[in-house]
Amino acid sequence: MKKVTLQMIADKLNVSKALVSKALSGDSAVNEVTREIIWKTAEEEGYRIKGRKPGSAPGTGNLAVLMPRAYLDDPEYWGKIIKGIDAELAKQGYSMLLSSIDVTMKVKDGMPLGITERKVDGVVVLGQLPEAYTDQLTKRKLPFVLVDPDAQHPDLDLVMANNYLGASQAAQLLLREGHRRLAFVGDADTTWSFSERRRGFEDAIAAHNRKRPKDAAGLAVVGGMGVSGSGMYTKPEFAASLERELRAERPVTAMFCANDLIAFDALKVLQPLGLECPADVSIVGFDDLTLAELNQPGLTTVKVPKEEMGSRAVQIVLGRIAEPEKLPELVMLSTALVKRASTVPAAGAGGGDTEAESAATAGA
Repeated sequence: MKKVTLQMIADKLNVSKALVSKALSGDSAVNEVTREIIWKTAEEEGYRIKGRKPGSAPGTGNLAVLMPRAYLDDPEYWGKIIKGIDAELAKQGYSMLLSSIDVTMKVKDGMPLGITERKVDGVVVLGQLPEAYTDQLTKRKLPFVLVDPDAQHPDLDLVMANNYLGASQAAQLLLREGHRRLAFVGDADTTWSFSERRRGFEDAIAAHNRKRPKDAAGLAVVGGMGVSGSGMYTKPEFAASLERELRAERPVTAMFCANDLIAFDALKVLQPLGLECPADVSIVGFDDLTLAELNQPGLTTVKVPKEEMGSRAVQIVLGRIAEPEKLPELVMLSTALVKRASTVPAAGAGGGDTEAESAATAGA
């Protein structure tokens, strides 16, 4: 028997293959009438549909969401991603089975029953879940997508923010404000997103130095922060490492922190040293947590589209259910620079068009 493909269905209906794929994955962008025609044709042609037809339940109608248990303590970031997942699932007629994983447990003990008993059609994996878990999902042939993972996986579907571009925008803001002694604060080897943020920050400074060699900027790196499946932590050497850069013969006047939580910890180091933000040092974070706006001073940061990341993750895994053989996707959603009071022009630097340029960057 000849294998029925999406292209064959598309040709029969004189529509695009992409439209067929969207319809069979339950994409709400396809109107109901078109979706019903495509589903009916696919069934008649004998195409093996792995997705869930709207209004019916050939599968379980459930998607699992897996994440390290420590993420339950971070509702600001992961909670908003889960909110986006839940909203998209409701739109697509699916239910969510949310499971937090104790990453210290072996896979055979930690894997939720919903997966071992095949009560879900697919899985959304959040953050830094041990590789042994994703290996098990692959072995069980369960479609899954990784959201904000700790490393790049070219053979898997991924959803994340454009960390590189967001960090580059942060560096450009600080450079426009006249800062020439800058620091990246965070451990880049902790996660892929941190690594991309450091790379974007460093590349923007390097580009500035190539264009303006007589006005070159220097870069310091402050470690001592880390993120793991067991949560966020500050290493004992963090404060001392930061203090060295602030007390150096040529001290840093601006810091880009790998996320907002690190920025808040950096702010705590300033006061005992008799330093203030932004008068003595400007600080930029990443993520745009609610506390970034409430903090005094308001934290300049990079806004991450958290709910949109959750929504896109659902769309991708449903597409993978409908078309298991399609090429893996890497979806990067744009970030936005949010200028607040924690950044000001460096002492002695001309203000110029800084305010207007910053506003333009924030709206990019």
